[in-house]
Amino acid sequence: MKKKSAVHLCLVGGLILLTAQLSLLVLLLYPYNQYHIHFLKDVGAFVNISSKLHMSVFVVDSETLQHFINQKNEHKTQCVLCEARHPATFVTLFRGFKQSVEFMSVLQEAGFHVVVLQNTNPPEVPSGISINVPICYLLKRNIVIHLVLFHEREGNYWWHGNLLSDPRAISELSSFGLSLHSAQMMKTEGAFDKFETELVHMDHIPVLIPKDISRFLRDTRSSRYIECNHILADLFYRSHGKDTTHEALRFVHRAWKLLSKAKTLLDKLGVRFWLSSGTCLGYFRQCDIIPYSKDVDIGIFITDYSEKILPEFLDHGFTLKHWFGRVNDSLELSLSSGELKLDIFFFYEDGQFLWNGGTQAKSGRKFKYVFPRFTLCWTEFLELKVRVPCETQAYIEANYGSDWFTPVTRWDWKSSPSNVRENGEWPAEDWAEVMRVYN
Repeated sequence: MKKKSAVHLCLVGGLILLTAQLSLLVLLLYPYNQYHIHFLKDVGAFVNISSKLHMSVFVVDSETLQHFINQKNEHKTQCVLCEARHPATFVTLFRGFKQSVEFMSVLQEAGFHVVVLQNTNPPEVPSGISINVPICYLLKRNIVIHLVLFHEREGNYWWHGNLLSDPRAISELSSFGLSLHSAQMMKTEGAFDKFETELVHMDHIPVLIPKDISRFLRDTRSSRYIECNHILADLFYRSHGKDTTHEALRFVHRAWKLLSKAKTLLDKLGVRFWLSSGTCLGYFRQCDIIPYSKDVDIGIFITDYSEKILPEFLDHGFTLKHWFGRVNDSLELSLSSGELKLDIFFFYEDGQFLWNGGTQAKSGRKFKYVFPRFTLCWTEFLELKVRVPCETQAYIEANYGSDWFTPVTRWDWKSSPSNVRENGEWPAEDWAEVMRVYN
């Protein structure tokens, strides 16, 4: 009898424990499920309103897109949109002020609290983008949605603004329970090549996503954008005048065509490059090509070197003028297209610094040009979407010193740069390999 009572006691105790565990589980899961329900209802309503106004809305939330790839590969059917970060991030294309006003009105009628942030005080005035143009929406009914506005730029790419370009941004984000750190996009200005999208159903909601998700996520990590300083350029031309002679205008036009062609070929190969040396100085100082520079200069990290670079240029009408150095030391290529020269400098790491090499062909002397470490940003240069060092002024001052604003028409590449250093000599027996000069 005692044994039977003990069994009953164990069963009752086990049942009580199981009930407590199930109750705890329900308590833990119930708010989570409720959040998902509210989330999907709000996203569905937001997408439906956008569709009725003929606005194409893209899902760009990194967690959602990655989860979508995983679900697709594993053939699972769990809630995909529920993986979105807080706030959930979407993108649409800006189609004018009239559509923006109508969009706000319809969202408010559907119970959304809506705030529009504007490009009120940008670091530099964007070329072709109006001051006070909308740059994003913050929406909330039950959950927060961050809708980023892509603007089409003259260089045929999409640009988005920086949240901090609106002085109200911090306080408005705070009113939504957010901080600048919460935002996935718009901590800085950004630029994207136009990408294809495809219509998919996420949790029974029809949404657009980038067709190549992996590339989009990769591009997002390197999308930071800076604007050319047109105020500085105006000051430069007021101080030093502008060469508008036929020869100067002809050179600038031909140099632009050379840079555009180089961009096309390197973009095709997936090789990152940036404006360097005199071309970068012209961009930073006067938002233009320096007419007396006589060549175009670009930089490439040696880690991005590809054996396909030279054949690609030669196959498209370029001629090799010289090959200096080796891939692992001081590589520099000079190519010509007609009468113009394209210099490609390869950059190497050395502790806290980066450097590119130089070689004097008649003596075998080696030089290095030392720069503080820098990162790369997109910019628009004469309607071309190209990269420049984000820390542009430090890069320029390393090369040209503190007096970079003053034009210098006489320049000795071995002694004039502020950052040039002697770097030994190439052994005579290596000259045939490391100093190849062509007519």
